[in-house]
Amino acid sequence: EYQPAMFEKLIWISTYMLVGTAKECKSVGQAGADHTELVETVVNELVAAVSEKEGIKFSEGSMARLAAYTDVVADFPCAVKEFEWRNEYFYKLGDEACPTHNGLLRECKEKGLLGFEFP
Repeated sequence: EYQPAMFEKLIWISTYMLVGTAKECKSVGQAGADHTELVETVVNELVAAVSEKEGIKFSEGSMARLAAYTDVVADFPCAVKEFEWRNEYFYKLGDEACPTHNGLLRECKEKGLLGFEFP
């Protein structure tokens, strides 16, 4: 189905870029390797939040698919950007639905790692 695949791609870029930026990783591969548990926490959080909000079901193995994709593009540099097209969707779901994700955004803001005005 289209919607779960679309959201998986959004979850991938939003998660790996955010974790990598917050933890000052050079690449998405480093974010995935050095912060595996945190990446998994954020991915699971976002999958659950999207499922609840949109009423869609993801097929089993989202984390495995996203990790496999990360292996292919492991050297891609990390940066939180295009907020309104990426992380803002999850941010607007609120702290109850996305506490880890939103906390990492605040961490990036506190560290001065965002190149945009964070709400």
